[in-house]
Amino acid sequence: MNVFGVGPLELLVILAVALIFVGPERLPRLAADLARTIRDIRRYTASFAAEFNEVIQEFERETEAERAEWKEIGEGLSSAGAGVQQQLEGASREVQAAAADAATSLPPPSGMPTSDKPTNGAGAGGTHAAAPVEPAERAS
Repeated sequence: MNVFGVGPLELLVILAVALIFVGPERLPRLAADLARTIRDIRRYTASFAAEFNEVIQEFERETEAERAEWKEIGEGLSSAGAGVQQQLEGASREVQAAAADAATSLPPPSGMPTSDKPTNGAGAGGTHAAAPVEPAERAS
């Protein structure tokens, strides 16, 4: 058994030294005073801890309404964010559908090859190769 890091052997040494310096007549009164002081310290710390816990509980009771209100605000923001996200996804789908309709219903711009005509100059049979392009002559 250790009390404040002091084992039984150290406690006996302390008691022997106290007996020598205080004397056998005053030692019981000194032990009683020491016990009373320790008891007062324990009572004081218990009282302090109880008061501290009471203040914390009172604070929690006082802030319970505000915490509930903030929780409700957070839930409202979450649901509003989900609604906005759904609306954005719907708008995105509408834009993509409109773009797809526009791409299929509009004719290609003039000068641009269409997807059903070959682009390499080959006819319907695909046997003609494109003519090679000659490099331009340099002017001296």
